[in-house]
Amino acid sequence: MPAGLYEKVKVQTLTIFCFAVLMFFAGFISAYIVQSSDKVWVQVAFPEVFTYSTISVILVSALLLLAKIFVKKNNARAVSGLIIGTIVFGLSFCYFQVQGWNELVTSGNLISVHVINPKGQYDDKFHFEKSGEKITHDGQHYFLGEDQLDEADVVRLKLFAADICESNYRLSQRTKMSLEENWSPFTIRSSDNREVVFEGPLQLWNGTDSLSFSEKQNLFDFALAVHRNMEYFKLTGEYGKDFVILLNGEALDYENKKFFYRELVMEEDAKNSIAGPFYPGNGNGPCTIENGVVINSDGAAVDVSSGKWDFTCKIGKVLFSIRIEDGVWIREKSEISEDDYGAINNRKNSTSSYIWVLTVSHFLHIIGGIIYLLILFKLALNKRIDERNQVKIRLANIYWHVLGGLWVFLFLFFQYYH
Repeated sequence: MPAGLYEKVKVQTLTIFCFAVLMFFAGFISAYIVQSSDKVWVQVAFPEVFTYSTISVILVSALLLLAKIFVKKNNARAVSGLIIGTIVFGLSFCYFQVQGWNELVTSGNLISVHVINPKGQYDDKFHFEKSGEKITHDGQHYFLGEDQLDEADVVRLKLFAADICESNYRLSQRTKMSLEENWSPFTIRSSDNREVVFEGPLQLWNGTDSLSFSEKQNLFDFALAVHRNMEYFKLTGEYGKDFVILLNGEALDYENKKFFYRELVMEEDAKNSIAGPFYPGNGNGPCTIENGVVINSDGAAVDVSSGKWDFTCKIGKVLFSIRIEDGVWIREKSEISEDDYGAINNRKNSTSSYIWVLTVSHFLHIIGGIIYLLILFKLALNKRIDERNQVKIRLANIYWHVLGGLWVFLFLFFQYYH
């Protein structure tokens, strides 16, 4: 086969492969966009360390472009040095990817996991006490009375919990659940006000009756949840900063294990969805709303362009407080419905699943690119890459430019659109 035709076939084959790779990722991105319109969705902060991954992959592409220029000049030494640089930054990309995955794992963003912890929730079946005073948990922080618990005490609670579950992830016959230390003044009490007393390998209610196996399982789940910072959420970051729950496309506020629709100025469509009758707080008698117009009991339209009106109405299954100030309709902060809580409790964090699938798939393709760079380096050392044999550098450029561009797109997609 003529050399020119041979090179053309190689380039075309790689181009077809790269197109197939792009279609693979496009399919997952499309699925992500479609599924993100579900009733409940989670926005997860993309690990910051992936920024360094992005810089690394861009530098690989830049160095390969330079290598392509120096090949044309038949400068083998410069080509070898540049290929070494691409290998270094390619490996740096891999390193930062692993660090990013570690961040995902430590923050509870696993491949398949619920948003809300389904078992072992704090104060569901057990809670801590300090010197007989109950320690509460708002889903993010511990409190003793009205004050947030000292960090040193929080650390001791975590160690207390780890001592119970022995850092295991499931209860087995080998799990002793015996304490190695005395954790006074902290104790554990059940929701029906019975203290758990640890005596050697035994766990007793108020120091008398032994816990059944199912009760031990509940105690183990409680300790494991505390140990892993999953007292309420399965995600261990800070709500509003590291992750946010969306309900019907709206980001929810969170306070003390409760979710709320945020206050917002209502658009025309939202106003048109309100019906009556209702009784305004200003004592004007029963009114209705038709297509965003307030109608009084006489059937006349009410001018709400000035003054203040407030009323409550049901939109779907949520009771909202609405106020009108000088013609501006404002939906006040309102708690979500029981059905909405059920949907959130049953929801899995699909976002992290997509992040894992896409980043790991991309990583595997990067490994193939690094292997090819190592082959190029060996050829360059043997002076087998010159101006008459540029196709290998060209192939490396095509492959890495596609993977680099793909990663930049994924990074921007999860950083901004997501």
